[in-house]
Amino acid sequence: MDTHTQNEPLTPYLTALIECKARQLVSKAGYTQDDIKDIEQELIRDLLERLPKFDPAKASLNTFADRVVGRRICNLLRDRQAAMRDWRREAYSLDEEIEADEGSTVLHEISQDEVDLRTGRYDRPEAARAHLQMDLEEVLAGLPPELRQVAGMLRTQSVAEVARELGIPRGTFRDRYLAQIREVFAAKRLDDYLR
Repeated sequence: MDTHTQNEPLTPYLTALIECKARQLVSKAGYTQDDIKDIEQELIRDLLERLPKFDPAKASLNTFADRVVGRRICNLLRDRQAAMRDWRREAYSLDEEIEADEGSTVLHEISQDEVDLRTGRYDRPEAARAHLQMDLEEVLAGLPPELRQVAGMLRTQSVAEVARELGIPRGTFRDRYLAQIREVFAAKRLDDYLR
């Protein structure tokens, strides 16, 4: 039987659930990578407030938490979308000239790189992505041929798809290939990029 009080820390499942749901919000309704920690805190707060209503006779703690977190995500998206549609928000074109001091005009302009960062399309600037690409190519070039092939497949396919294509169970794939690739990336201090 699941029991949980507000004084206990969150279980690993609940922590993983909250982290996963927060990351899924990135690039939706204007949320960016910078919002992840705030979203996680909001989901934790909401879950802890609702825990006293948890009844183990009706559902498991994991099911209860999944429903609570899912509802909060829906509410966050709804509220954010409503704010984005608010007619009272000032709207103007980035191409529109705006009058500045003493009759001079200023043209609003932001780079595509900044747009991509703000919308969550990318989580790092273009220059950092270019350096990362070079680092990745160097690491991949140093892999044995079989691991290099698998790493190349993982660029466009999920673990399940690659394992299925290789004709082996996912667990075996993780043990045989993924663990080795992670070790190489960790040794080169690039393991943060393996998400």
